[in-house]
Amino acid sequence: MKFTSALILSLCSATVAFSQPANQQAARAFTVTRMIEKFHVSPRALDDSFSKDLLSSFLAKTDGDRTYFLASDIAEFNTYATRLDDEIRQKKPDFINLFIRRYQQRLQQADSLIMAISAKKVDVVTPDVLTVAEDTSYPADLSALRTKYYKTFKSDMLDQMADILPSTFKGVSPQEKKYLDSLEIAVRAKVKTKQHNSIIAALNYPGGFVQYVGDIYCKAIAMCYDPHTEFFPLTEKENFESALGQQPFRFGFRLKASPAGGTIIDNLQPGSPAYKSGKLNSGDKIIQLQWEGKQPVDVSSSSREEISELLDASNHDKLFLTVKKVDGSTVQVPLIKERLSTDTDDRVKSFLLKGQKNIGYIYLPAFYEDWEANSNGVNGCANDVAREILKLKKENIDGLILDVRYNGGGSVGEAVELAGIFIDAGPVAQIKSREPKPFTLKDGNVGTMYDGPLVLMVNRYSASASELIAGTLQDYNRAAIVGSPTFGKATAQVVFPLDTTVTFENFSKKQASSYIKITISQLYRVNGTSAQAKGVQPNVLLPDLLDAYGTSEADEPMALHSKDIEANKYYKPYPALQISSDIANWVKSNEYFTAVQQLVAKATAASAPQPVTLSLKEAMQRAAQVDGNPVIKKEIKSTSYTVQNNTIEAGRLVADDYSKQLNDAFIKMLQNDAAVEAAYKVAAQLK
Repeated sequence: MKFTSALILSLCSATVAFSQPANQQAARAFTVTRMIEKFHVSPRALDDSFSKDLLSSFLAKTDGDRTYFLASDIAEFNTYATRLDDEIRQKKPDFINLFIRRYQQRLQQADSLIMAISAKKVDVVTPDVLTVAEDTSYPADLSALRTKYYKTFKSDMLDQMADILPSTFKGVSPQEKKYLDSLEIAVRAKVKTKQHNSIIAALNYPGGFVQYVGDIYCKAIAMCYDPHTEFFPLTEKENFESALGQQPFRFGFRLKASPAGGTIIDNLQPGSPAYKSGKLNSGDKIIQLQWEGKQPVDVSSSSREEISELLDASNHDKLFLTVKKVDGSTVQVPLIKERLSTDTDDRVKSFLLKGQKNIGYIYLPAFYEDWEANSNGVNGCANDVAREILKLKKENIDGLILDVRYNGGGSVGEAVELAGIFIDAGPVAQIKSREPKPFTLKDGNVGTMYDGPLVLMVNRYSASASELIAGTLQDYNRAAIVGSPTFGKATAQVVFPLDTTVTFENFSKKQASSYIKITISQLYRVNGTSAQAKGVQPNVLLPDLLDAYGTSEADEPMALHSKDIEANKYYKPYPALQISSDIANWVKSNEYFTAVQQLVAKATAASAPQPVTLSLKEAMQRAAQVDGNPVIKKEIKSTSYTVQNNTIEAGRLVADDYSKQLNDAFIKMLQNDAAVEAAYKVAAQLK
């Protein structure tokens, strides 16, 4: 009875504590919808249908694996399934208050389960089964929740152990059993730390737990309009701008995995906060992270990726970083991120593919723009590509490959500038906002910088600005597109401060604690079609592993769809490209692409949900099936060319050992990339 009274008291106290902050989150949610309705190219109605989608999206973001909430919690949340639109419109915090209390309770409960499960040996040999029903539904009660958490914990352990153990491991001999026991202890501790840190990161969010939930709620609201309308807390907005070329906030140290386990500092950036502290050195092991005013997080056994995710939580809060020095001593260092310049020489890379013909290769990872005032775009990606072309032209190249695989886009302006390097003055793309008449994006510069044979490499993760350049060069018959169909995002966004008084004229001059990226227009090709939810179809189609595991815009439930418009009347294509049928025949006979097709076929056939047997034997068999095709794993060196640096880059690398190591790894990757070899063959035969 005393326990029950104490529980009721704590929940009542939580209601009082959360009330005012929850009101603030409700007000933010209202502002998000007002901003989107004001600027979105095609805003949907805030109605019961929206409300249902919002609840579904919010639950997916907070408990996507269905391991925190019980079925009874979901039933309670579902009473708001058609009321959230009304709550938002009236700025009511009832649902947010309920969710905050229940979510905090379930996270703390999950953390207790992690500690209890990890305290005992996990039997990785005897099979358990995670049924489809268990995997896809919320547990009915606490007993079912414990069972599911144990199974998911065990599943995580088995996946990691299967990656570590050799395929010949049987676990039969005494020596193997002894090794398995020690591995189980180590992996169990690692999984415990990973799952515990994930929960602690949420509960100790730099802005507080209420703001953490409020941020996710606002993100879920934005997602209900389209996949690329996004709510940004300040740090995420700054990180988004950094990807577009803005100088990023950094502590100034690079991390790497330690051979002894955990993560160590690899090197320090001169002039950075880490460098200026005078207390950090290469080789220091990261032991603990603590944001000011929050609980410390033990990261002594965490991976580089896990620590990086925790460090990305804030750009402005003070971090207390605890490291273990090489001499065994422990030091705590206070740090605050600062804006640091990046090495622009490494943003765009170029190489020579030397064979019967010399083909230049340029890798463009993102469409970043120039953020410096009065610099006339000299630091944007188009200008960086132009510099690399000048270097390659000095090598007398016979053709050029521009690689935008995995390039998710960025600045539309830079994409237009880049198109102008390869085509004469004219329309590049069309853009359609709420206005009835489309606006034409033009290349106003007469002439081209490069007019030789051109190949553009794409894949399923080439999106947005990458698709703009691919569509433009394809419509003009200026480049052969080689790869797999692109992602299918042909929309443009603008980042606004979360302030209903902003306009298109003044938004860039206002500051706020939160921002929202809103889809304000749709992009069309000069021929009047759109890549939206369809992608750009390559001239030379290559089998791709992403066909089995990747997603596209069309898979997004809230994706916008476009109707064709009229072609731009000033668009005049060049003569059609002639691509030899020998290329397609080579792709069909290539052992790598044949293996990829087989793997994709298997993965597609097994895409329906299946029960999972949780045992080490089954986990190792699954791992072998995923990457068991020896052709996928082995390095197949191209015999068509050798990869070399251009003369200028080769000279720069002489005095930089670290950059040379990275460069050598990149060269090896290109030498063994079948898709690059296909692009080389296309470029070599283009007239």
